[in-house]
Amino acid sequence: MTYAATLRYLYALQYRGIKVGLRNIRHLVTVAGHPERSFPAFHVAGTNGKGSTASFLASILTAAGYRTGLYTSPHLIDFVERIRIDGTPMPETLLVDYVRRLQPAIEATGATFFEATTCIAFRYFADQGVDVAVIETGLGGRLDATNVVIPAVSIITNIGLDHQEFLGTTVRQIAREKAGIIKPGAPVVTAAEGEALQVIRATGRKQRMAVLLPGEVCPLKVVGDRSGRAVVGVPRGRWRQRGVVLGLSGAHQVSNASLALSALTLAARAGVFPRVTAEAVREGLEKVTDLAGLRCRMERIRHPRADITIDVAHNPDGVKVAVGPFANRRRPYYDVVLFGAMKDKDVTGMLAVLRRVGKVVVAVRPKTTRAASVGDIVRAGRALGLAVGAGGSVGEGLRRSLLRLGGDSGRQKARILVVGSHYVAGEALHALEKSS
Repeated sequence: MTYAATLRYLYALQYRGIKVGLRNIRHLVTVAGHPERSFPAFHVAGTNGKGSTASFLASILTAAGYRTGLYTSPHLIDFVERIRIDGTPMPETLLVDYVRRLQPAIEATGATFFEATTCIAFRYFADQGVDVAVIETGLGGRLDATNVVIPAVSIITNIGLDHQEFLGTTVRQIAREKAGIIKPGAPVVTAAEGEALQVIRATGRKQRMAVLLPGEVCPLKVVGDRSGRAVVGVPRGRWRQRGVVLGLSGAHQVSNASLALSALTLAARAGVFPRVTAEAVREGLEKVTDLAGLRCRMERIRHPRADITIDVAHNPDGVKVAVGPFANRRRPYYDVVLFGAMKDKDVTGMLAVLRRVGKVVVAVRPKTTRAASVGDIVRAGRALGLAVGAGGSVGEGLRRSLLRLGGDSGRQKARILVVGSHYVAGEALHALEKSS
């Protein structure tokens, strides 16, 4: 198969839907020779912040000289972004080879897209001899395909209402599913609060593992801000230092970075990954985009006509965290908010947050059958009293917004926020980089 044919085959597996359970993945990894047993892993679950936390962690490990695998989802532009080693995506030729080799087992089990992708990632990491892998769950935790790994540390970022059709309708039910990644012998750190934390700690007790908070392990102290990026210090411990500029914008990234450092601290207490130094911590936190490949987290893009920020946020909590610093201004901070989401998400809830930060919302639909229609977004927005218009595709909506805004507004460049699903962010990023 060619690379294009391989992608068509993998994407066709999406029509098998989402299967909650471990039967298929256990069969696949058995056929593949149990690659998930070949490397120590950090396992990351949670509602928001998984990708940032996992990337900070992988970036620090890479900076320390460890050959580091990173498995995240979804991708922004190209499928192979999901599977990286030291920030470099898996080669297309190897993806073709792994799909060819595993296709009989994929068909025999009726494996889904994510189950097949997870097995491919594990086999690739094992064959490439990674020293460690950072594995992000796809959906939930307990019955997620990634939950065949035996983690060195388990990380649960936070708990919110998302994927309720699979995980449950209450915070307690969802927390119970996310806490399913906790295993005996693997320390646990979480940023969850309230009743979600209670559920996670109860699961920890059943597994005889203490559940710790970042503030109890490796808190970060905010000492400044540099162009929207927090400047932090590590006030205590083996990596004590100050003046570290986080490589991702937004105050919420402090929590994600603290989770990553706390996980490394717990691993260090167990005597593993001793090469992580204060210098590696600094480099990893500051150069997370280069060393782990993470993009579109309140990322500012240079453009001659506007100041453009792109962020992935797929639920109201995620949007609220991303735009929090701009929500209470007397006037909307952004001239245009370009927004698109999947049809199974809380579109109305996200729009309710965005109305406080944008003068105009432009509804767009990315190129996936899962996306909410432009018409549905427009109707939901107008029901909330928003000034919302139809933008068409992501590229077309971006083009129309730029033409409408023209150049400078007289005081400064106009501001555009592109926010929503990974598909929206990826298509916007691709369109902007293609036109530059």
